[in-house]
Amino acid sequence: GKRYYCDYCCCYIKNDMNIRKLHNAGQSHAMAKTFYMRRFEDPLKVLTEERAKLVCNRYFSNYCKFELTCNLSHYSDHQLQQLEVLAKNKRKRNRNKKKIRRLPPSLEPLQLAKLLQTDWTTKWG
Repeated sequence: GKRYYCDYCCCYIKNDMNIRKLHNAGQSHAMAKTFYMRRFEDPLKVLTEERAKLVCNRYFSNYCKFELTCNLSHYSDHQLQQLEVLAKNKRKRNRNKKKIRRLPPSLEPLQLAKLLQTDWTTKWG
């Protein structure tokens, strides 16, 4: 039959709901998914999380089996500085974005005060 491809783990598994659930609940899939999703996290959030942690001696001396689930930081001082630069650049880009002056009426946020003042008895056409 058909096989299911897991984008996080880069592997094919049998396309059976129970097997997919078992695979998705597995530790290797959870770790691969965490690695994948970490790329899209806000650099400022990652920076604040990592700065709050102590340094993982196991990771820097050889190998830490906990990887991203470790309660200690796996970032060196140089990597933290790079993250800080990324966060600053992202903040600058967000500040420099031009604000949209006038949106079409259908895209403007709803104003509840105006809705309460609306006369709903008027007829169309």
